[in-house]
Amino acid sequence: MEEIQKVIAEIESKVAKMRAALVDVKTENIKLASEVQLLNEKLGQREEEVEDFREKYDGLKRQHEERLSLEDQDKKGNEAQIDALVREIDDCIGRLKA
Repeated sequence: MEEIQKVIAEIESKVAKMRAALVDVKTENIKLASEVQLLNEKLGQREEEVEDFREKYDGLKRQHEERLSLEDQDKKGNEAQIDALVREIDDCIGRLKA
């Protein structure tokens, strides 16, 4: 009978240890779940920041392309004005020679 009491005591001890381990695991699980939630929130914030930066980048890129287009148009306009002035100068030189 004494051996049975000893076996029962060992089983009770192991069950108590397992319960304590289970409580520890549950506590750790709650802690990790909270950490996962926090990290998901931070990830969401970073994704929003990325989207904001992407929108700003796209806007700046559009502005740059528009500026380049305007500069190109200005160059073409300047070239046309220079060509007109050169023709006018040639015409004036031709008149002076005559």
